[in-house]
Amino acid sequence: MTRNGGGPSITKQEWIKYAALFVLAVAAFGVAALALMGPRGPVEAVSARASTVAATPTATASPAATPIPTATAPAQQLKIQLPAKPVVLILGDSYTAGDGAARPDQGWAYVVAGELGYPTNIEGLGGTGFAWGGGAQDELNGEYETRLREIAADPAFVPNVLILQGGQNDSAIASLEEVRAATAQTIEAARRFWPGVQVVVLGPSAPQPLAEELRSVNSAVRAGAAAANAPFIDAVESNWFTAANSPGFDADGAHPNTAGHAYLAEKFLESWRSLTQ
Repeated sequence: MTRNGGGPSITKQEWIKYAALFVLAVAAFGVAALALMGPRGPVEAVSARASTVAATPTATASPAATPIPTATAPAQQLKIQLPAKPVVLILGDSYTAGDGAARPDQGWAYVVAGELGYPTNIEGLGGTGFAWGGGAQDELNGEYETRLREIAADPAFVPNVLILQGGQNDSAIASLEEVRAATAQTIEAARRFWPGVQVVVLGPSAPQPLAEELRSVNSAVRAGAAAANAPFIDAVESNWFTAANSPGFDADGAHPNTAGHAYLAEKFLESWRSLTQ
């Protein structure tokens, strides 16, 4: 049917039909929206939980999350196992030879040997060290390892305790790493020459002001002893010789006098007792 000049006209029934279709369309859209919105909440919740679980192992495994242990107590001092029948070799430089004392037998090594009462050989050679062989140009081949090898060639004397004294002459070596390595190598060589030998190292020691100049080489000798797992008696860091007592113990600026050797022996024996208890 047309009206007003022949244009299309919508009947009442058609209006009702279109209205019904519109209502159905709105209802369908609402159902679809609910269907889409309904499952979204649980999916998002699961995703959040999964993210949390995944993050937990990562955080635990991170090195930054694990505290690094710190030492709260000083390392236990190394000791030696004193044999039932000690046979001792004391090897070192001019200090072991007794230089500076009124007589060589008043040197610290001889005083210590007398106090301990064990069979003891004393081998002191001035100007030598763990790495320095002696002489103005290090040309005398008197390094401690070389001398130990020569002593070991004689089967008549087999020490089971070795005291290595020295290091001050090693200050002539430019490389402290060379001194450290030579110290460790000397100790290991002694253990090869005399299996089971117990080794103790007495580091550099001198009256002041020389003692202050030996701190670097002292550290190198100490590090070498530690690398070889041998006890180290530290006269420098323990301040055996001080500005106050050095004038009474000094012979010539480089060696202790008789009283200084007696004092050195006394301090060594104090350390010895702590190493052998």
